[in-house]
Amino acid sequence: MYGDLRETSLAEEAFRKSLSINPSDPDTNHNYAWFLCENRREEESIRYFLLAVRYPLYATPQKSYTMAATCASRKGNDKDAGEYLERALKLDPTYTPALINLAQLKYRRGELDGARNLVGRYNKLVEPTSESLWLALRIERRLGDSAASSSYANQLRRRFPGSKEYQDLQKGRFD
Repeated sequence: MYGDLRETSLAEEAFRKSLSINPSDPDTNHNYAWFLCENRREEESIRYFLLAVRYPLYATPQKSYTMAATCASRKGNDKDAGEYLERALKLDPTYTPALINLAQLKYRRGELDGARNLVGRYNKLVEPTSESLWLALRIERRLGDSAASSSYANQLRRRFPGSKEYQDLQKGRFD
């Protein structure tokens, strides 16, 4: 709550007090980790995400791994980010935030077949977003599949004509 109000010192104090009472609480560790990441303390945050996933009865470790990947990426550590996303997907192969984030990471690395597979799984599990269609379009474009690329472009135009991604398509800004 204090974090939402930008009362960072009070939020920090509340998290530390809660963790002093129950240092292994996975939800508190996860929330504190996100608070740290949001306050540009990414390295420190990852430690708390990893503490959260150690608790054997934690209901959503895939969420903590995915958020740890987000924080690692913010620091330019794509290697660890990829490992965290892979761990998240081992725990839950249908966890869509991990699917789309790993697809984006693989696209940036030039691992186009892996990126194609992941974004395809994502688009089958949930209603495609402008972001996922744009990623799929760019993957197919790089792979040289003009039919698939055109199909994604048409979907983007029909479903999200006002999106930033569609504007980028119209301007030819693919990367």
